Amino acid sequence: MENILLTGGTGNLGKTVVKVLADGGYHVHLAVRKEVAGVGNVSHYPTELTDSAQAGAFVQNVINVGKSIRTGVFLAGGFAAGNLAKTSMEDIHSMIQVNFATAFNTAQELIAYYKTVGGGKLIFVGSKAAMDFKGAGNTLAYSLSKQLLYNFSTLINESEKASGITSHILLPGTIDTETNRGFMPNADFSKWVKPEAMAGVIKDIVAGMEMRPVIEF
Repeated sequence: MENILLTGGTGNLGKTVVKVLADGGYHVHLAVRKEVAGVGNVSHYPTELTDSAQAGAFVQNVINVGKSIRTGVFLAGGFAAGNLAKTSMEDIHSMIQVNFATAFNTAQELIAYYKTVGGGKLIFVGSKAAMDFKGAGNTLAYSLSKQLLYNFSTLINESEKASGITSHILLPGTIDTETNRGFMPNADFSKWVKPEAMAGVIKDIVAGMEMRPVIEF
């Protein structure tokens, strides 16, 4: 059974992705904030992902129980609005910690491991809106953190391809979750990205059926 390392699996999108992967026969290893009993093809590891030592230990803990990892999926993140006038350096730092550090700390350790086993895949979730500079200024801290994640994924593909490592980043519009519906109850939900569609693409990347480094929804 192939093993997948995943962060952010308890969030709105994460729950769907975990179910699709576990139902597809993969064993999913989740970083979680609190101790949770594993069920079926899902195992949990209490981890504070913004702490590089804990994130690294998470990867090593999976490896140490004899699990070979070939895919890391990074879904942990958060959102904050605010334009230039209403954004502080503290706001930017907070978004970078939530959206970038949680991925970087784990990916760094995973990449080092991939180099010893002949390669592997990394899958990140960015934001289509964050890449549109005409409107990204209204969510400045959030957009900067997601742009950093996009650049990181691009850098990995350029610097680590000789090691057989590939990075993929999904760029969705608004994701159709209960949380987002609560924030925007009058929106046209039919135009939003379904979590199931993103989970399907992630599964295709894991299976080698989707090769694109950047995937827009």
